[in-house]
Amino acid sequence: MIKSIKVRLRWIWTVTTGFHWKIHLYMLMEITSMALLLYFVYCSKEAIDIAIGIVPGNLQRMLVFMVLSVVLSAVIGLVAAWIGEHTKNGLTMRFQNALAHAQMMMAWGNKKRWHTGDLLVRLNADCAEVVQMLVYTFPSFIVSCVKLLAAFTFLWMMDPLLAQLIVAITPLFLLSKIYYKKMRKINKDVKQAESQLGEVMQENLNHRAMIQSLLFTQAREKKMIDVQKSVFHVRNRQLAFSSISRGILKLTFNSGYLLAFLWGIYRLHTGEISYGTIAAFLQLVSRVQVPVFSIIAFLPAAIRCRTAIERLLELTEGEREEYDNQIKLNTPLSLKLDNVYFKYDKAEVIKGLNVTFQSGVPVAVTGASGKGKTTLIRLILALVRPDSGSLTWTQSDGISHDVTVATRHNIAYVPQGNTLFYGTIRENLLLADPGASDKQIDNVLKTACAAFVYALPNGIDTVVGESGYGLSEGQAQRIAIARALLRGGSIWLFDEPTSDVDTDTAKQLISNLLEAGKEKIVIFVTHDRQLMETCPQIVQLD
Repeated sequence: MIKSIKVRLRWIWTVTTGFHWKIHLYMLMEITSMALLLYFVYCSKEAIDIAIGIVPGNLQRMLVFMVLSVVLSAVIGLVAAWIGEHTKNGLTMRFQNALAHAQMMMAWGNKKRWHTGDLLVRLNADCAEVVQMLVYTFPSFIVSCVKLLAAFTFLWMMDPLLAQLIVAITPLFLLSKIYYKKMRKINKDVKQAESQLGEVMQENLNHRAMIQSLLFTQAREKKMIDVQKSVFHVRNRQLAFSSISRGILKLTFNSGYLLAFLWGIYRLHTGEISYGTIAAFLQLVSRVQVPVFSIIAFLPAAIRCRTAIERLLELTEGEREEYDNQIKLNTPLSLKLDNVYFKYDKAEVIKGLNVTFQSGVPVAVTGASGKGKTTLIRLILALVRPDSGSLTWTQSDGISHDVTVATRHNIAYVPQGNTLFYGTIRENLLLADPGASDKQIDNVLKTACAAFVYALPNGIDTVVGESGYGLSEGQAQRIAIARALLRGGSIWLFDEPTSDVDTDTAKQLISNLLEAGKEKIVIFVTHDRQLMETCPQIVQLD
């Protein structure tokens, strides 16, 4: 969806709050540096004319002014460059954090709108495009306009005809609507192709072990090569278009410089100007042309930035979860599902489900694949809402609360499969409770039958690779259970907790969980017959 200019500007203004003064300071310093260089042009003209005796004056003083103007311009330029880079780094972090946060807070139904590879391209390349525009390109455009006005005025004072000729030969056709549309279309195609490449690369790298084991390597490499060819083709189109544009600009630049040189030689020959004036001519021509070309170059940059902003704004669209006013649920507690229906698109998964979960009564939820076990978990976690019916928490004091995002923090949830992050085991555990003590960590590890971590090379500070690399599936699963227990909460929700552990360990694990959670709502989603036999309540989803 294409946003209006007003919407785009309002979003940029909000995200860049706190950086406006730095951008303004950068522009001011660039303008000051430019003014000093123009003063150098004036001093150089005077110094030459004084040196050859055309005009009276103090040559030594004029040379000092020349040196000071160049040195001050260089120092101010260095400081401006530092401010620019500092602002660029800060703004990049601000944009990436804001957009990543928007995605993290997105409602479950909107999380799959974009492929992870596409998201990475947007958060890196598109953010860089927008930040480059805000910190450098747009300020440079403003500074170039000021430079152009100042240099043109200076040149006009020396020779009005030459000033008019220099501007007249500028390729203003590059500002035409046809050029704009063509540039925007090519840039949009490049962005889309780069996102497709990011998607394929992310999948190939993230699933490289699976691809290798299933002998899909050749097919996946071919897919990546095909996408790369597409990117190569569209970038070549962009390169050809840009090369033609740059060629025209270069030809114009050289023509303008040659014109100024010939015009200056002619007027010098006729005695109308001095040697100092022709030296100033040649310097001022570039100081008129360079800002003009910078202004023209601003157009394709603005087109790229517009496309990038639209792609970034898309990441902020959609329903978002709000975690304000969280509700604390106290035990004993019950969860009642009353005539709950839920469907994905037109496929009805849960039909009129009525069930009550009570504290102190462990429940095993079972059923064939596709019968709603995963959907039930999502409903309890408030990741999705029922199409009809209700889910209600009721405390012992009779106070009831609907199942919402505000009640999710009361649930200690362990998904099926490996859910560990790259980092130490301690870091993974502390995600649940950053302030947990060593004693608390030790207790949950023992309850989860995960005390084996102390026998690892670096104990609890052993680094776990991506997706739990370095641990068995069962070990990673038990650490994930320990992490969930560290969160606490009134409700424990486990998805296939014994699927990757041996029989004896599974028996001990379930015994520990039932003992530790005897005052909580404990729900096991499982196919494990041994686990089901230990639960006094079984919910069969058909």
